[in-house]
Amino acid sequence: MSARIAVWLVAIGLAVGHAQIDLGHGSDPVADGVKASERLPLLSPFETRLWQKAPFTLVYLPPTEVPPNDWEGYNHPFTVAGYVAPAPPDLWRSCRWTPFQHGDVSGRLGVMHLRSPNAKALRLRLSGKNWHPRAEIRIFDPQVKVAFGPLRPEWDEDGNWWTTIIFGDTIGIEVFIPDTVKVSELPEISAIAYHFRGWSVSDYAPASGCPLLDVTCYPDWADHQAAVCMVATISGGNVSGFCSGAALARNPVDSDPYYAPIAMTARHCVSSSSSGTLLVWNYQTATCNGTPPNPNTLPRNSGVTVLKTITNADWTLLGTREALRSSFYLGWNSSASWALNAPATLISHPGGQFKRISFATRTGTSSCIGASTWLVRLSQGSILGGSSGSPVLDSDRRVRGTATCASSCLLQGAKCCAPDPNAVVLHGRLDTAFPTVRWYLFNPANPTYVDRSVAGDPNNEGTTEQGGSLTPFNTLYEGIVCVPTGGTVIVQPGNYNERLLFWRPMVIERGGTSGVVVIGAP
Repeated sequence: MSARIAVWLVAIGLAVGHAQIDLGHGSDPVADGVKASERLPLLSPFETRLWQKAPFTLVYLPPTEVPPNDWEGYNHPFTVAGYVAPAPPDLWRSCRWTPFQHGDVSGRLGVMHLRSPNAKALRLRLSGKNWHPRAEIRIFDPQVKVAFGPLRPEWDEDGNWWTTIIFGDTIGIEVFIPDTVKVSELPEISAIAYHFRGWSVSDYAPASGCPLLDVTCYPDWADHQAAVCMVATISGGNVSGFCSGAALARNPVDSDPYYAPIAMTARHCVSSSSSGTLLVWNYQTATCNGTPPNPNTLPRNSGVTVLKTITNADWTLLGTREALRSSFYLGWNSSASWALNAPATLISHPGGQFKRISFATRTGTSSCIGASTWLVRLSQGSILGGSSGSPVLDSDRRVRGTATCASSCLLQGAKCCAPDPNAVVLHGRLDTAFPTVRWYLFNPANPTYVDRSVAGDPNNEGTTEQGGSLTPFNTLYEGIVCVPTGGTVIVQPGNYNERLLFWRPMVIERGGTSGVVVIGAP
């Protein structure tokens, strides 16, 4: 007889590491040595500083510089905006530590402001894998008093984790540690991402005569534009940049936004799971041609998992660790038929700027960077580097492809606007990607099966993992993203070294007649 756990909470004990579920003898999982039924709620509000006026140390970092033209980082296919450099040593020793009572836990609060002259944005990398379950970390903007957290590091295979991004020349970090934790036991701040451009209109000005159309000036697109996000990412551990992406519905028409945390982008933007990739939502003006908001005040999803990626369509399907912060999900059309001269619409974040819109017509098919693409010719508006990964929508406002490259008007800042007849944008085709991505987008398996002992798809590029009993996913995360709301995930016994947040209703059920499922331990 199998046992079941109905997950109807925002987060339960399974949301953190070392949660052992003995589904043969009960359903009160243990997380970090504490039963789920005995766990305390978060001791502080989400996205709020513990102590806004806490004493802090101001640390001056090296100035942010624009690399020379022969810098190899410019060879990355996305819009390059920054570089990664080692952090000054022993930064925690520079931190101002103050005694602090946090709920029923006494400890110390450490706060630093790290400033780099000329920086357009900053991020921090922590290394070490050790993180006490009662410790908390927040990243904040010292200027507008906006905080993100408490955050829980999601370590990669090398033991690294990237914090969220702060736009501007100063990034704040606030850490609470219990009295039982020594400062020397904290993960090292090992590297810093310095952005030398990004999010400012002057950084990516289009060529003369190429207007960027403010999407807010087209209120008929208010719902659909809300699904488009800025993608800030770090590639290869040493280059940071911008692309675009969008939230996708779980069926061809627009659907319940809480159905699944699934977003699209281009493969050349993101091809591997990483805490270095984050999605920023609602970066658009409030009024037509108005002033865009400070991006630090906007909702975001930090850290992504690649669910499926497809080279021959330049598509990547992303999953996030929590509900997408989008208010709308785009429908799609996977048909290989799209009439010539049919209207098309492009919505993106050109150059990491606030959201813009362009109008076009579908003119043919082609290939680009090894991907099968739709050709669309611009009739109004412009694109720039950073538009890569954004959706192209047909007359029914369904996604047909993802922006991949451009013909004679390169996405990397050159002139690409109407009425130039050469202003043609190539979009990786969803119909080509669909046989691979469909297992998350259409009729997902229910129950969804997970078995860590199977090899899975190398680099998540393939179709051997579909969620069926004969084609299970090899990670629990893939299963809980794929399963429909209220569905069942059947997990074969074994150790699943994953951290999970269950925010949709579902049932977790052990497969087989015996054995233990362990979550959060090797």
